[in-house]
Amino acid sequence: MMMPDFYRIKSNVLKNRILIENFSFLSILHITNLILFLITIPYLFRVLGSRFYGLVVFAQALVVYFSIFINFGFNLTATRDISVNRNNPVKISEIVSSVLTLKIILYGISLFLMYLFTVFIPYLKEHRNLFLFSMLFCLNEALFPVWYFMGIEKMKYITFINASTRVISTIAVFILIKSSVDYILYPLIMGSGTVIGAFIALLLVFTGQGIRFSFQESKILKSYFLENILYFLSNVSTQIYANANKLIVGSFLGMIEVAYYDIAEKVINILKVPYSLLGQTIFPKYSHDKNIRFLKKIFFITMFLTLVLISCLFLFSHIIVYALSGTHDLNTVKVLRVLSLTMLPISISIFYGEIMLIGNNKKLEYAKMRFWGLLVYFGIFLYLKISGHLNALNIALMLVISEFFIAVYAFLISRINGYDR
Repeated sequence: MMMPDFYRIKSNVLKNRILIENFSFLSILHITNLILFLITIPYLFRVLGSRFYGLVVFAQALVVYFSIFINFGFNLTATRDISVNRNNPVKISEIVSSVLTLKIILYGISLFLMYLFTVFIPYLKEHRNLFLFSMLFCLNEALFPVWYFMGIEKMKYITFINASTRVISTIAVFILIKSSVDYILYPLIMGSGTVIGAFIALLLVFTGQGIRFSFQESKILKSYFLENILYFLSNVSTQIYANANKLIVGSFLGMIEVAYYDIAEKVINILKVPYSLLGQTIFPKYSHDKNIRFLKKIFFITMFLTLVLISCLFLFSHIIVYALSGTHDLNTVKVLRVLSLTMLPISISIFYGEIMLIGNNKKLEYAKMRFWGLLVYFGIFLYLKISGHLNALNIALMLVISEFFIAVYAFLISRINGYDR
């Protein structure tokens, strides 16, 4: 009885070897980022102080929206297209050339808009260099072909490049940032590291992969652009409420409050990374073979582990907050516990939304799901603002309710269309 089980397990492992390998590489990247996070954030919080650390966080939260604009949904559709056409180098060259061209154009527009913001908005003008240097993260979004490596299911390149550049940049942070006056160096150091990594990744794509860059006709660029409009609108709807909390806290409550809120949010965002990695790993496979039985097995395992993780966060939230900020701020502990609840609906929406809906090319349904989630978020925000109950805890709760709404919506749409059967 033992031998057949052994061979069955071995057969399953070999059959899913690429999937396991890709998830392993992305897990290594996640662990590396987690270690660097645990080292860097407490150092920055103490050296820069809560006000300047909050200012850096505020700038990062703002440039995220430009990154969404530059991404324009290509990280999903280009991954799918590369996966489907992986044996057609001519088509892949067209995809790579078109996506890179469009992303660079969108980056140019974004950089110009950020410059205008720093000219006409007094607070941004006061810290102009900080906000302009933060746009280096957007340049990385434009140049790094993560969608290409995901499409060909070669995640090791993403891992090696990102991990090495992050380690080197983190070392530079400890060497160069010594006091609060050095706050402007953080986006310059980290942004430069990511851009260098992007150029290395492009070098790998165009030397040894058989891919050639060529300027595409305007009608081809237009077709790629138009195809992604619904995905872009969907992503905007998602990221507005996913990243707006820090902007709201900073705008209405102050930079010190946003610094403490960021501690709780960063913990949750780090813990959410495995869900993103899992989705990135499974998405090309599901797009290719539509194996729903395999997908549902992974889903139930993920749900169980999510519940365990949330329970651990509730138990050890005090310790986590003190380790990262050096304080026992009770409000931050409460925010951390509330935000931890978002991991449950996100684990549902990744499978039933990102993988099932997009994998079946249901752009309109996916866009509607994200748009209604955005309306729920803004509805709650307006109620809290008008009623005078806008505080960090309720802002966190806003996100939880919105994520649960989206999860239920994605589940129902997938069930109605029969994608989970």
